[in-house]
Amino acid sequence: MNLEINTRARNSVYPLWLRFFTFFAALVAAFILLGPSFLLSNTDPSVPWKEQANILPPGREPSFHLSPDQPELTDILRYKTAAWLKGSPYGNLNFAVFPDGIIKGIWSGEFDDEDDVHYVILAASFAGNIDPSKPCIEGNRHDASKLYFITAGAYTLLKEMPSGSSRGINGFLYVRGWIDPNYTATGQIVITEDKKSYETLSWSAHKIN
Repeated sequence: MNLEINTRARNSVYPLWLRFFTFFAALVAAFILLGPSFLLSNTDPSVPWKEQANILPPGREPSFHLSPDQPELTDILRYKTAAWLKGSPYGNLNFAVFPDGIIKGIWSGEFDDEDDVHYVILAASFAGNIDPSKPCIEGNRHDASKLYFITAGAYTLLKEMPSGSSRGINGFLYVRGWIDPNYTATGQIVITEDKKSYETLSWSAHKIN
């Protein structure tokens, strides 16, 4: 009985509209103080791990339907090129696109960053597939002739400091890009340790004959 009286008393002091207004005000205050990430953490649509669901799991039979404008996949397409960051080479990219749309490749080599830290790519491989349904939009123009692909993998780097100390770094590796009707490919390598901070390398390549 006392519980019922106390509940009614609270409801009379704090009516429903006032409780809703208090909650809404607190939510707005938290948004202002903590920034958009309080409500929308890790919602950047450009990060490749947001596309993980578009990568076929091992054992899944590929079934892709290309449009007449997109490049045909009748033979294995092979690519080899350098990756770049701020005008400096960051290792080499090798990958193959198979007629069924599956893609496999490696990132290899060594490089130096702007702080004279030397990196050796001990292991870095990736696998994925084409995604013909993704549109290529450049500005206000929709290019229906380009074929998109997305892959994922892992890497291990040896980081060698100028002082002589070194340590290993493990992380996630994503390679994605576009193939045009002339079989020229352009894209990115995205490397990240925690899927929060990341580095984006750029690359472009012609098909190896």
